[in-house]
Amino acid sequence: MSGVAKFVLSNWPVVARFEIIRRAYLSVEGQPVVALPEFALNRRELVTLYRGMQLIRALDRKAVALQRTGGLGTYAVALGQEAVQVGVASAMRRDDVLFPTYRDNGALLWRGVSPEDILTYWGGDERGSLFHGSPVDFPISIPVGSHAPHAASAMFQMRSKGRRAAFQIASP
Repeated sequence: MSGVAKFVLSNWPVVARFEIIRRAYLSVEGQPVVALPEFALNRRELVTLYRGMQLIRALDRKAVALQRTGGLGTYAVALGQEAVQVGVASAMRRDDVLFPTYRDNGALLWRGVSPEDILTYWGGDERGSLFHGSPVDFPISIPVGSHAPHAASAMFQMRSKGRRAAFQIASP
């Protein structure tokens, strides 16, 4: 920071202080450092979740390769967000509704949408939004936050018919 910037910043009052709490369950060697959550004790479930994250990463690699060679248009990678997508999607029931944004391909994969459907959409063909594996989920929305009115409307419609479902507006 330059001397001028320090001087200017030093005249401003401190209005808030923040703390980032680091939470760790495993050591660098992979050993538990605290009691693990119940789901983490089920090896089969952990392997399933991990495979879901690996599938997302594989789809991302393929899509980026296609995008860089002209096979796809714009494509937003989810590198580093795989666990969030699998976590959210795995917690949803089948009749819950996902309102995905442009980085939520992994959540769609977990909910049964095929890689072909996702690549069809990103290739510029709107038929890729006809999610065969997850017919209750909404199409991908590029503008962040634009699914909020759709989610509210879907909730009121389902409630008026006596159905209960959770709604997830995914975020990048």
